[in-house]
Amino acid sequence: MRTNRLATATAAALVCLGTLSACGPENGGQDVSPPAAQATTPDTNPTKPSGSDKGIPSKAWMDTKSIPLDESYHYTPLAANAKQLSGAVAFKGMELCRAAVAKDDEPLFTGAAAAKSEVGFGGDRWAAQQTLLFHGDPTHSSGVKQSTNLAQGRLTEAVKNCAKTAPGATVKVDSAPEAPYFAAVLTVPQSDGSTVTLHEYVVSDGGVVSELSVWATTKAGAQPKDAWKAPEDKYVGTGMSAPMCEAFPGCDGH
Repeated sequence: MRTNRLATATAAALVCLGTLSACGPENGGQDVSPPAAQATTPDTNPTKPSGSDKGIPSKAWMDTKSIPLDESYHYTPLAANAKQLSGAVAFKGMELCRAAVAKDDEPLFTGAAAAKSEVGFGGDRWAAQQTLLFHGDPTHSSGVKQSTNLAQGRLTEAVKNCAKTAPGATVKVDSAPEAPYFAAVLTVPQSDGSTVTLHEYVVSDGGVVSELSVWATTKAGAQPKDAWKAPEDKYVGTGMSAPMCEAFPGCDGH
C-alpha cells in the first residue's frame, strides 16, 4: 500500500510541474490560468465599425468596371481596400475644395456607418476613391431620408462652390438638375503650385450617400499622364447606385 501511495504522489507532482497554474503557482495559490471563453477571433471585416454588427457590406461597393479608366488600369476590387471611418466623413470633393463640415452639420456626415476605398495610382496618374455613408433604414424613420438628402446637398453645394473656398478653382457641372446623379469636373490649385484635376460623382438613395472621386495631380500647366477615358456619366451613376441599393434597405434604385 505504501508503494502505491508513493507512486500516486509522485505522479501528481509531475502533473503539477507540467501545469503549474492548475496546482497553485507561486502566487499564494491563486489560479491565474486564462479562461478558454476569453479567446477571440480577430474581426477581418475592414468596413465593420467597432462595437457594431452593422457596417458597409462588401456587395455595396461599385464594380470597378464602372469606374473611369478601369479598361486601362484594371483596378483592384474596392471591397478589398475598404477602410471603416469614424466621426464625420470627409468626402474627397469637400477635402479638395477645402470646405470644412460645419459643426452643426457633423451629425449629417456621421451616420450609422461609413467607409472609403481608394484604388489606382496617384501623382500624375489617376486615382479613384469611393466613399459610402449609411444613415439607416428610411422605411423606419423619415428623418433618415431627410438626413441623407441634406448630406448629399451639402456635398454637392460644396463642390459647386469650390472656387469660393479654394481660390483659383474651376468647376464645370455636367449633370442636369433633374438627373438622379451629380457629375462635375474641377481643377483645384494646390499650395505647392500643382493642380488637381477632379472628376466628381455623387448619388444618394434610401439612407445612403455615395461619392466617387477620380483625380490626378500635375505640375501647373501640365496634363495627367493618361488621357481621360470614361463611360457616360449616367452609367457611372448607375454603377454606383445599383450595388448600394442591393445592399441596403429602403433604396428605390432609380
